[in-house]
Amino acid sequence: MSRILIAGASGFIGQNLLKRLDLDTNLSIVALSRQKTIVSHERLEWRQADLFSLKDITIAMQGCDQVVYLVHSMLPSASLVQGKFYDLDLILADNFARAAKNHRVSHIVYLGGLLPEDKTDLSWHLKSRYEVEKILKAAAPKVTVLRAGMVLGANGSSFVIMKRLVERLPVMICPSWTDSVAQTIDVHDLISVLRECLVNPEVQGQTWDVGGKEVMTYLELMKLTADVFNRPVKFLKINLFSPHVSRFWVSLVTGAPKALVYPLIQSLKHSMLVRPDRRFPKPELMSTPIRKSIERIVNVESKEVHAFQLHPIKNVTRSARSVQRLLLPPGKDALWVAEEYFKWLPRFFSFIIKTKITGNFCYFYFIHPKIVLLILEKNIDISRPDRQLLYVRGGLLSGKQERARLEFREVMNKKYIIAGIHDFRPSLPWYIYRYTQALVHLFVMKSFGIHLRIKSGVLRGREITETN
Repeated sequence: MSRILIAGASGFIGQNLLKRLDLDTNLSIVALSRQKTIVSHERLEWRQADLFSLKDITIAMQGCDQVVYLVHSMLPSASLVQGKFYDLDLILADNFARAAKNHRVSHIVYLGGLLPEDKTDLSWHLKSRYEVEKILKAAAPKVTVLRAGMVLGANGSSFVIMKRLVERLPVMICPSWTDSVAQTIDVHDLISVLRECLVNPEVQGQTWDVGGKEVMTYLELMKLTADVFNRPVKFLKINLFSPHVSRFWVSLVTGAPKALVYPLIQSLKHSMLVRPDRRFPKPELMSTPIRKSIERIVNVESKEVHAFQLHPIKNVTRSARSVQRLLLPPGKDALWVAEEYFKWLPRFFSFIIKTKITGNFCYFYFIHPKIVLLILEKNIDISRPDRQLLYVRGGLLSGKQERARLEFREVMNKKYIIAGIHDFRPSLPWYIYRYTQALVHLFVMKSFGIHLRIKSGVLRGREITETN
């Protein structure tokens, strides 16, 4: 019996996939969740894992021969998150790829996004999907990539945003990006395709575009949605508003978080079409008409209770995550970057902050060695030249820590270094920490990033002066 792990199982696509796979008696399913109390049964096992933790993912992937990756990181994963969503996506995908390599997983299925033919000017949302795709392709003997556009389902984030627009606006101003063309797919059709990729070896190991037969502009799609929902909306076409302006009023009207809306709106400048030569070879699985998909949402799916929320769930405990993508100088590795950071930081702060390294411990102190601000311990069992892991062990600026850690890791074939602090709980009162220590850390890491760019020879002369 094949054992399949699903990362992102509690999300919109993940929940629908679980329902479908639950009917296959020859499949055993492992679903990942941050929660502890989700009920399992004979063929469905829920395992708790924080996807930002390589250790958690490696443990959770034990015994699985196929894995499905349905993860996005556009909503906050901690009380305070410093970092771009695409950098968070990068570290999540790298964790997953490392775990898959460690367990010698035979097959990965990844759901990404439709890409335009010209990939030189991708929005960061689509660029991130493409980066994740490239990382996962190097992690297993067979990797099946499905590229999909807007998924039509009751709790799909893109459709929910569009639905709320036609529900709440009697008059809708339509910018030029509403003329972009989209090839949507019904959520049940997408689930059928995902299942086919797990059980049919003939379609595995390829990159496929998936979408229905119909092609519509976003304006036509909104008009159809308004018609099905019986909403008398007047649409006014105007070319004055760019995606930058549109994202503000879309977030305001729909109530969706800016972190979710902004990347999606930026992607609308691209037409999302299936490439005929890369269309999934079983078109009969993607035959649901768009009107029927929307009618199903109105008549059936909207009556069900789903876990999906447009607003992020607030953390019970105050924790911080900071992730920055830094340029890796040619010929250097993560070990060199970590050592360079501990040498550079005292010089950056001059006589204020010093570092002292004793064995596997690094001490940050304020002027005098007795005033210890932070203590880090290098994990020598896990750290490798391509990834350096240090745990927070104490200090005046550190509260009670269980999993707080600092890491430097290589990504994208040694092109970048990801510097990340995870699960950090400060000793300072939260609001003081947020506007003091947290901002100082962000400033320090950005400055260190400039230092690495200078080391790489990227910044020279005038450019160095302007950046500083």
